[in-house]
Amino acid sequence: MQLVKHTFKKHERLKSHKVITELFNSGKIIHSHPLKVLYLLSDEVNTEFPAQFAVSVSKKNFKRAVERNYIKRKVRETYRLNKHLFYKELIQNNKKAYLFVIYTATEDLHITFIEKGIKNLITKLLKKIS
Repeated sequence: MQLVKHTFKKHERLKSHKVITELFNSGKIIHSHPLKVLYLLSDEVNTEFPAQFAVSVSKKNFKRAVERNYIKRKVRETYRLNKHLFYKELIQNNKKAYLFVIYTATEDLHITFIEKGIKNLITKLLKKIS
């Protein structure tokens, strides 16, 4: 039995302005309530992590920064716990993925609903990769 490390390192975060603008210009979209994902698949694998991930919460729906940060923390946590399935498939297919997740719900949902959305998004992305 192999132990899976559930970490979310600095290099797994999507911070590149160039990649983010490319995602919004030519990325594909997948919806799964309460989330929407802009994704881009690439054949270049130049880092040790096969995916980079970023989260956004609308200021229009959540005025206070405390609320937005709390929701982003929950989304990142559910991704961190479920990304190992996604990583395994990316490594096998020698692909790299850029993911930009947008929280679309108008209220703060419990973490179980967010986890269902993340799992659903991962399965949809795995179908696109295969």
